[in-house]
Amino acid sequence: MIGCEKIIDGRKAYVSCDGVSFGGFLWKKKIDLINYFEIIKIFKEYLSKNNFQGCIIRNPPFLYNKMPNEETEYALRKSGFSVTSISISNIIDLSDFEFKKISETKKRSIKKSSSEIIVKIMEGKLDENNFREFYDILLENRELKNVSPTHSFEELIYLKNNLEKDIILFTAFIGNTPVAICVLFCINNDMILNFYLAGDDKYKPEGVSEFILYKSIEWSKEQGYKYYDIGTSDMDGKIIEGLFAFKKKFLANGFLRKTFEINLNQN
Repeated sequence: MIGCEKIIDGRKAYVSCDGVSFGGFLWKKKIDLINYFEIIKIFKEYLSKNNFQGCIIRNPPFLYNKMPNEETEYALRKSGFSVTSISISNIIDLSDFEFKKISETKKRSIKKSSSEIIVKIMEGKLDENNFREFYDILLENRELKNVSPTHSFEELIYLKNNLEKDIILFTAFIGNTPVAICVLFCINNDMILNFYLAGDDKYKPEGVSEFILYKSIEWSKEQGYKYYDIGTSDMDGKIIEGLFAFKKKFLANGFLRKTFEINLNQN
């Protein structure tokens, strides 16, 4: 299990994980509900021995499990954890994904974009010179939404260069001008996560975001992935209706990401 120590309201808490979309237990494929109960009991003993006063676990949707089920949630709830917040993530079943099935408006946009937008996968090491323009697109896109990217410029370079096969970086150009970026995180052999999708706002009429998204979905299906997570469609507990509708047009259905917490009542 991955996690970090954090002081929240003056109390020492174990958080799995901070600064990323989700964390939680990394379960082996063959274990079952009985194992979950035993492992969670041992984990709670570890928390108590190390003077943690609380624990926060941000679970991914259950589709992320090698054998999709909700046994882990049952074990957490019966072991004293409660769900304190939920968000909704949009996941595409790639076995059912076909161009002809997406919305007519998106099909027209993609067909139009294909004549003027070039999408590439960035190979090799990132550095300040070859990545700056693309990160600036991401930064400006997030600033328009009054948020910041989860990773700094330096952090994203570090992650890509050290996890080269697990982070796929799509870039889009009109002529020689960078216009969009899409960053995929390979979670396991079945699941791929779209962590960042951002287009230059000046080129929004050209449909750069739709096109790079479609090309990344198409690539993921060709690589044999089963599911493509486009990411959450809510913020601060409220659904962003336009964003959710945009993802539904690419055949993405909503699945819950749940945050579990427990108060250990230590002085």
